[in-house]
Amino acid sequence: MKKSIAPPKRNYRRVFAPDFAGGINSFSDGRILPFDKAQFACNVSLESGALKNGYGITATDIPAYYRKLYYYKTYDEEGAVYKEYLLGYNSEDGCIYVRRENGWAEIEGARFGASPIGVNYRLYGEDVYLLCGEEGMAVVNPSLRAVSVPSAPCVTSVAMHNERMFVTIGGRRNAVWFSDDLDPTNWNPELDEGGFIELEGESGQLNKAVAFGGYVYIFRDYGIARLSAYGDQSEFSVTNLFISGGKIYGDTVTVCGDRILFLAADGMYVFNGLSASRICRNLDGIISCEKPAACYTGGKYFLAFGDFMVAIDPVTHSASVNKGYEVQSFSPIVYMGGEALLAYVPQSDYIGRIQKGADVFGAQPVREWRSGMTDLGSPESRKLITDVYLDTEYDCEVTVRSDKGSKTVKLKGGRGVAHKRINLAGFKAGLSVKAHGNISAARAAIKYTVIS
Repeated sequence: MKKSIAPPKRNYRRVFAPDFAGGINSFSDGRILPFDKAQFACNVSLESGALKNGYGITATDIPAYYRKLYYYKTYDEEGAVYKEYLLGYNSEDGCIYVRRENGWAEIEGARFGASPIGVNYRLYGEDVYLLCGEEGMAVVNPSLRAVSVPSAPCVTSVAMHNERMFVTIGGRRNAVWFSDDLDPTNWNPELDEGGFIELEGESGQLNKAVAFGGYVYIFRDYGIARLSAYGDQSEFSVTNLFISGGKIYGDTVTVCGDRILFLAADGMYVFNGLSASRICRNLDGIISCEKPAACYTGGKYFLAFGDFMVAIDPVTHSASVNKGYEVQSFSPIVYMGGEALLAYVPQSDYIGRIQKGADVFGAQPVREWRSGMTDLGSPESRKLITDVYLDTEYDCEVTVRSDKGSKTVKLKGGRGVAHKRINLAGFKAGLSVKAHGNISAARAAIKYTVIS
């Protein structure tokens, strides 16, 4: 009687991605990443540790030719109430319009060749809105008429500090201009009125002025200077603080609470008022300097470039990468009822509103998380990946990859932990989760055994 030969007993192991909050590392080689670290992820949020919907964009009823929106608040003394107005820059005729109940009405006396910079200011006892651009300045008053300021310089950025307006200008771009004390409409260069300070050196052009921490900071092509501007203008002083190895993109310099974030040619930086340091190196493989735009609202720093938009937490530096729509300008609106982040996207006929969890103008985006390739702790061993597990609320696709091939399975959502058989051999393993719509997934795992 022949004896039956029992198959060899195999030891099975599981490897988990228990927490997706480890974020993305697009810079390092995928072969060195741990199983729970994404080499790439888009249109998902990882902050909670689970895969959730990232930031999408919904269409408003504002036509897209209003490429920049402004919030103007003025106090009505007679009615003892605040009045709120939404202003818009019309890129087709260069004029400023105000939104009324029955449509948009032009504000006469304000015309610009490009989107101006807007500042709410209390001037001579009334709330006005200052619009500054290459053509100078226009002052919108509570009667919604604009008065031009012919003496104002060609303005490229604005910082309000100690009741003066400090600006960088077009042209030669080596000087900071400042207005008269308590009167940002007076630019006469006199000792007791307005004036300018020239900044020489090899740090390049002056691109952005920001008020921060009691000073005015000037961001140049390759450096940061600090302007101390209190009391008499003869006592103003400038200190050079930082020299950058890569070009600083002035349009991305943004005050984010108690710090400033900006993009340079060599990556993202945070500035604390004294020094700058690199952050978000894990995004170096994604972030580009292709016509970047940035803003800060709702506790997040938003950076757009190409068809990507990244939302960064300025404190933790965690990030959500979103892809599929091209934001060319942001308009963060903080009104009495809340906040809204509006954006001009050339693909749409209407201004969009950036919202977490939303689709992209009604279309469901592809939401994806993809790990690197791990050898599971034994590079010399050949493995058999037998099963995949995922706790998922919605239907999704899971792809298991090895150096020998890949297998994709569909998992049904809403039943707790979903499970599918795989049977894929290889020395290395990787995992991706993809959803064509909503996503809410956690605790991905694969089961495997060593076969040789």
